[in-house]
Amino acid sequence: MTTSDAVRDRQAAEANAHFFAWLEKMRREDPVSYNEQSFQWSVFRHEDVTHIMANTDVFVNDMSDITPPQEDYDVFFKGNIAAMDEPRHRKFRMLVSKAFSARYIAGLEPKLVRIATGLLDAVGDKEHFDIAADFAFPFPVAVIADILGAPPEDAHLFAEWANLLHASNTGVEGHRATAMRLKSLNSYMFEQIRRRRAEPRDDLITTLVQAEMDGRRLEDEEIVGFAGVLLMGGITTTAALISNMVLTFDRFPELYTEVRADRSLVPQAIEEVVRIRPSFSNFVRMTAEDVELGGQVIPAGELVHVWISSANRDTSAFQDPDRFDIHRENNRHVGFGQGIHYCIGAPLARLESRIAFNLLLDRYRSIQVVPDADIEFLDTSDMIGASRLPVVITRD
Repeated sequence: MTTSDAVRDRQAAEANAHFFAWLEKMRREDPVSYNEQSFQWSVFRHEDVTHIMANTDVFVNDMSDITPPQEDYDVFFKGNIAAMDEPRHRKFRMLVSKAFSARYIAGLEPKLVRIATGLLDAVGDKEHFDIAADFAFPFPVAVIADILGAPPEDAHLFAEWANLLHASNTGVEGHRATAMRLKSLNSYMFEQIRRRRAEPRDDLITTLVQAEMDGRRLEDEEIVGFAGVLLMGGITTTAALISNMVLTFDRFPELYTEVRADRSLVPQAIEEVVRIRPSFSNFVRMTAEDVELGGQVIPAGELVHVWISSANRDTSAFQDPDRFDIHRENNRHVGFGQGIHYCIGAPLARLESRIAFNLLLDRYRSIQVVPDADIEFLDTSDMIGASRLPVVITRD
């Protein structure tokens, strides 16, 4: 191992190894555990995680009963599909699915290719650049802003909102700070909706405004909330996925070369990245009733952290789960969720990551994380990825 390899491995170890080692320890020793400091439960095994995803009447998403009422929060969460339970979730998903269909997502490809190409063109002939700041993050920002119909000069607002919505804010002051950010987002989206009602355009907001099923149309607050979901789930997570592709293939350059020579491997390589380094490390559910899981009784009204980053590395579900295997068969990862709450934006995330990866493969014979680089990793208790990732590239 070279000195540069050792430095890079040490950086990665500092940010991630302890986290993944902790997940493995919890799967083995305390798979359904209770934290007496946070008064919350955690679940780590693949079997238990998928059980929670399948039993949505017991492990619920709607936590409005324990959330302090606040006008801007209430507006934002009215259309937050990730915080809905049945039957409201099913009805809402059927409505927005009409505006977020597979045909619609597939039709975005030429536009997305132009956006991604423009960002890499802007990098120019640089051999060194920050692939997270210059490409992985601005790409989904531009995509979400564009499909919502926002003018290009407003893209920076979407970047700010995406970062702020994922910021860790606790306590009363944190709650107020987030509310102020939501207020600006809500006001912006209400104005965009008003304009689309007056002058329809070929964009997602117009499609949402016009969406109808059985005489039911989306309320303005629901459209605002759904746009917020796209910001929370469609920008930082996709940026993390692209950075995770770079981080993973940096450790296995021979696999990068293999995929570059055989592009049919791109989709399954992306799925393996999602498995081994899912953008979201966990999500939270609340128990609607007393329930037994893994030999433990979890009372009603308890919060449960569902560690998908652990389930994706469970030996009971994956052979040699800590190995990055782009030829892995039957990859039953839960990186995009499962069941009725399967990520509605998964097709868009897959399209963006496929476009991004193919363009990188087209342009660069190799992509290596800069030795001694000051990488900024995301907080693994929330997300897995990097927000600063300096790389050095070589061209053919």
